[in-house]
Amino acid sequence: MEIKRTILAVVLSMAVLLVFQNYLAPPPPARAPEGGGGAGPASTGVGRPAVPPGVLEAAPEVTPEGTPAVTAVVPVVTRAVLANEVVEVELTNKAAAVTRARLREYTREVGDDGQPVELLAGASGLDLVGAVRLVASQGLGAFPVYEELERTGSRVAYGWTGSSGLRLEKTYTLAPGRYDLELTVRVVNGTGEVLRDRLGLLLTQDFSPHEDSYSFTGPAYFKGGDFEEVSLKDAKEGVQVGSDVAWAALMEKYFLVAAVPQGDGSAGLRVGLHQGMEKVPEAELLGPTFELNPGAEVVQGYRLYLGPKLASALAPLGSKMDHVVDYGFFDALAKPLLWFLNAIFGVIGNYGIAIIVLTTVIKGLFWPLSAKSFQSMARMKELQPKMNKIKEKYGNDKERLNLEVMQLYRSHKVNPLGGCLPMLVQIPFFFALYKILLDSIELRHAPFFFWIQDLSAKDPYYITPLLMGASMYLQQKMTPMTAGNEVQMKMMLYGMPVIFTFMFLNFPAGLVVYWLVNNVLSIGQQWWMLRQAEAKTAAKSAA
Repeated sequence: MEIKRTILAVVLSMAVLLVFQNYLAPPPPARAPEGGGGAGPASTGVGRPAVPPGVLEAAPEVTPEGTPAVTAVVPVVTRAVLANEVVEVELTNKAAAVTRARLREYTREVGDDGQPVELLAGASGLDLVGAVRLVASQGLGAFPVYEELERTGSRVAYGWTGSSGLRLEKTYTLAPGRYDLELTVRVVNGTGEVLRDRLGLLLTQDFSPHEDSYSFTGPAYFKGGDFEEVSLKDAKEGVQVGSDVAWAALMEKYFLVAAVPQGDGSAGLRVGLHQGMEKVPEAELLGPTFELNPGAEVVQGYRLYLGPKLASALAPLGSKMDHVVDYGFFDALAKPLLWFLNAIFGVIGNYGIAIIVLTTVIKGLFWPLSAKSFQSMARMKELQPKMNKIKEKYGNDKERLNLEVMQLYRSHKVNPLGGCLPMLVQIPFFFALYKILLDSIELRHAPFFFWIQDLSAKDPYYITPLLMGASMYLQQKMTPMTAGNEVQMKMMLYGMPVIFTFMFLNFPAGLVVYWLVNNVLSIGQQWWMLRQAEAKTAAKSAA
């Protein structure tokens, strides 16, 4: 087995994976029409009537002539705003729920003059967080209009009484410096009969404005110690989780809305699509069943989070809510790297420089492996003439050829895979950093220098990818070539830099900076080792 063939196979496999993900992956589903478009009634995969939350249907009335007429019910709609240093939340008495949140510490675009990120701001008006229903007593269609009972800058309370005497009261409280609301739901049985029911709390969000095929968008939940994502395709079919759901969320790349039941609040979860619209998922947390005698009441608490996917902000909610920050297969490696990167940033104050420092530290850790790799490749190059003679002699006898080659390696104490090891070890670090720089809220809009003002976005002028390609070519030029096939040698020398440059054009600038700095450090190491080898050769000649 030849080392360069192994390296080439690894690199090309990685190239195919990354090119597919960034250029050939299927496009995201088509955007749903504004306003939840669609002619005629529709239903979700879980049987929800085609009525947007918070809408009161007209009540039929009979005229003296006996002809049915429709008298529109025009409810009094009020809106309330709760605000603190980090978030401004807007609520409506339609369903007594949150309809919008403005994040004061995050802007929509780089240099956007302070325009805040808005969650639940879809043009369709379907966004709703915190609507509740009694599963057996109420339908999942039109939610009632509540009476506003109390309003302050940090607290708002609503109440509703049905015709049967059933009463619901909801109180929202926003504490200073937090992204989460405390929601208390009080159910009073005024029906005169025993009430056996359960509470359902709904999250609905229109993801039509969020077009990102590289990061997960949609519902997620935590159950039994496992973080689970629900694709919009699966949501279309409908997902039911029976018990032990700690929390549910609707996530986009950097932000999320979530509900965390307090106490023994959650028994299950229902996930579907609102009116079957592919970009409008809804998740309903289903509480435990309760039984109320006439006049009795039950109280259920929730924490509603509307903010960034930031572990430090999510952790205080408990229920392992910080597990929503998940980097997939490389999560165990990515989180320590992110912690270290943030620690460096805390000292330096620039994430671009922090990436350079992190790269240097990683390169230092792998220095012995890289040195052994270079030495192994150099010795393989020295053995190339003998390898060629063995191939000429036993080219038609593959079994004998392999035996002779292995004997050659053993006699000269050369490991043919020695040159691959550093690259194979660094690949997980590459993918872990890729996920960090692609999905971490800390890197969003983080500036470096000059033209790079967002390390999570591509280099707008493609300068760093081109420099990276040039550095890779120089590195390949300095690397001992052992491949006997001239085509393979040219592929390693010219093909790899071109392929990697093409791949990196649309990668986050921070990732390109990492790879460029890594190449420069590798070039420096190879130059130093070549000088050392030349000095040893000169010393032997002089002796």
